[in-house]
Amino acid sequence: MKIRSYTPPGSQNQPQEASPASPPLPYPDGWFCVGFSTEWLPGAVQTRPFMGEDLVIYRTRSGKLRASRPYCPHLGAHLGAGGTVDGEHLVCPFHKFSFDVDGKCVRTPFGPPPKASLSLVEITEAYGIVWAWHHHNGDAPSWQLQDLDLDLTGDHAPVFRGTDMAGHPQDVCENFFDYGHLQPLHGVEFLGEASPSREDGPFYHLESKINRRLPLLGDRQHLISGNVIGLGGISVIMDLAQLGVRSVNWVLATPITPWRVRVYLAVSSRVTWGRHLPAFLRSQASSGAARAVSSGMLVALEQDVRRDFPIWHHKKYVERPKLSRKDGLIGAYRKWASKFYPPTSRGTAGTPLVAHRPSLPNGDLERCK
Repeated sequence: MKIRSYTPPGSQNQPQEASPASPPLPYPDGWFCVGFSTEWLPGAVQTRPFMGEDLVIYRTRSGKLRASRPYCPHLGAHLGAGGTVDGEHLVCPFHKFSFDVDGKCVRTPFGPPPKASLSLVEITEAYGIVWAWHHHNGDAPSWQLQDLDLDLTGDHAPVFRGTDMAGHPQDVCENFFDYGHLQPLHGVEFLGEASPSREDGPFYHLESKINRRLPLLGDRQHLISGNVIGLGGISVIMDLAQLGVRSVNWVLATPITPWRVRVYLAVSSRVTWGRHLPAFLRSQASSGAARAVSSGMLVALEQDVRRDFPIWHHKKYVERPKLSRKDGLIGAYRKWASKFYPPTSRGTAGTPLVAHRPSLPNGDLERCK
């Protein structure tokens, strides 16, 4: 995947990005996107930035996906700079030491292997997305990704794009709870919640009614069903029955260094066209049509979300926001988001972070004294 870096239009005349010397929010715990399943064919090795270090991700010849911290325990070679897959083993480019799927060194060109192991990182695949686990203490995953009904994951693998910029995953996810920005920034009329918002441990579910103008169709009201997956991102399910299309749009934010994120946008779709075709043609026709629809919707999603890019890239995290009654569920969201940080986490100046203060109940305003 070709990753772009966000550059504000006319950047020579733009203010600098907000890059605090002491980021007010640390890396959150949870599952975060590091790419998409179709990027790793058997034998592929790729390096991705993740939480301030490189992550070397590879797929064995039998299809197992593994992720390791980048340096060989032998003499420190970077496994992503020339490392290869030999059957079920990752092979270091320097001295050709081989490591099995559990990270154990099992073979060397010089005789019996030393007692050495890779530092593996938990990784999983869901919805066509590759997710890596982060925990501030290095603990194993405390929760798993939910199963989505096949009807939500599309007739094809997601189509996707990625952009690097300044920011933090909490701010990216907060957008979904910030109803007040929809009209002025996106030209979308928020009509209200279709059902009460609902927390479910590390997941948050929202269903809203909106009115927006669609090409060739004019103003259309429809439901938006959203699932927030920790602070790793959001899936938005759009049911456009009048067009015979049901799609899931993904906005995924992964920390790559302090106060810098890689924002992935992805779409997969189902279509009802071609259901009258013979069975041996139906799957292929539906998949091709759905992928074409998703490619167009990805362009539209990027055009929409790019309106948020300069906000995320330049904004400052306001610890005690002066919220209005029209701002939506920001208070409830920040209280929920606090569970993804260490309970005793503090900024470098010793000031407790707002993410760990459950002081913004739903519907209340944070008032500065």
